[in-house]
Amino acid sequence: MTSKRTDELLKWDREHIVHSRWAIGGNIGFVIDKSHGIYLQDTEGKEYIDSSSQLVCVNLGYGQTEIIDAIREELEKLQYCMQYLGFVNEASIRCGQKLSEIVPEGLDHFNFTTGGSESIDLALRFARLYWNARGMNKYKIVSLYDSYHGTAGGGLAVTGSGRGGYERGVAPVMPGFIHIPSYYCYRCMFGKEYPSCNIHCAQFLAEIIEKEGADSVAAFIAEPELGTAGMVAPPPEYWPMIREICSKYNVLLITDEVMTGFGRTGKMFALEHWKVKPDIMVMAKGITSAYIPFGAVALSDEIWEALKGRNFVSYTYAGHPACAAGAVKTMEIYQRDKVVENTAKVGKYALERLKRDFEPLPCVGEVGGLGLMLGIEIAADKATKRPFDRKLNIMEQIMNNGLEKGMYIRVCDIGSTPGDRIVFAPPLIITTEEVDKALDILYSIVASLKP
Repeated sequence: MTSKRTDELLKWDREHIVHSRWAIGGNIGFVIDKSHGIYLQDTEGKEYIDSSSQLVCVNLGYGQTEIIDAIREELEKLQYCMQYLGFVNEASIRCGQKLSEIVPEGLDHFNFTTGGSESIDLALRFARLYWNARGMNKYKIVSLYDSYHGTAGGGLAVTGSGRGGYERGVAPVMPGFIHIPSYYCYRCMFGKEYPSCNIHCAQFLAEIIEKEGADSVAAFIAEPELGTAGMVAPPPEYWPMIREICSKYNVLLITDEVMTGFGRTGKMFALEHWKVKPDIMVMAKGITSAYIPFGAVALSDEIWEALKGRNFVSYTYAGHPACAAGAVKTMEIYQRDKVVENTAKVGKYALERLKRDFEPLPCVGEVGGLGLMLGIEIAADKATKRPFDRKLNIMEQIMNNGLEKGMYIRVCDIGSTPGDRIVFAPPLIITTEEVDKALDILYSIVASLKP
């Protein structure tokens, strides 16, 4: 039995609130009320380990009062300042300066937003404007199947996951966008095996650019590690090959670090694993640990110089001082508390346990990922990689079992993603002891699956 307060809240919510990726007119059946550390608590007092940082965004966990104080102090001083018409506020400058310390060298020119979808849209616009400024009509954008870049106009056009679900009912999406197979080796669209494939998925980008005409292709955009697809890391050769191809054909490289950025993979930004520098980098989520909406687009020196002197239109809340102040404090905490180093250490521990204890289970196809951005492939038949019958709702059962046992487990269903996968991406402040507690719960659920 739930309390009258909870019942009333849930009833009003069902009748008035639209939830993302949930049937309109419904909700999950409980109300989140409080949080601390790596835990969420509902109005009935039940706690849940947050094993996916919700939308892989609460990188520093819950209860970071320094971030809250920084936001409040800025609001007490300056409630809003637009970035239209050349208006300037100190907090956004401080944010840019702090970002300049941690982004790859030569990417220290920024435009701020309120989140990932806005940032993706701006990155695509910057890419096309750059070629326009160079007197070239390069406008096509290449992205990956299995990718997710948001559901705003440009983001929806480059997103390659969802099996058509994201655009269903609102299609057609904008023209000028091309999808190619991703680096999802377990379910390779080319039917090949790594490493004998010679990284065909990367080489295919060059083939597409040649077929489309390099003089019409503006940019290639991708996530350094597939996120919404279920935490899928690329083979190590992939990104260096992609950088070489983009440079060869004079195509801009845009990396979507919305989910992977700010320590999530054990590096401040994921492309650092392969020593690759993009031309445009997109950031959000971890930039404020989701305490307040914020995002950013970083531009290379070359793009900055080409666009200098031009007018550009952004968003009402771009560079909001309170958001910028929250981002500065968040970045300070990453550096001061060695959060990235903790992610690398604890992520290695978690991956080793997943491979040792989970991978031998009869319904686990593979385990992989970087840092604390890990994924577990669920399969009904390990030999053939056959997934469970969708009518069984196995992934929904896994999530519900987790909630019953006191843990939120993010799952990826093959109905909208390439495979059935479980996400393990807890807040980056998690300890090895807390990892074991979470994985003990998860093991009991996964081990109970029968082929």
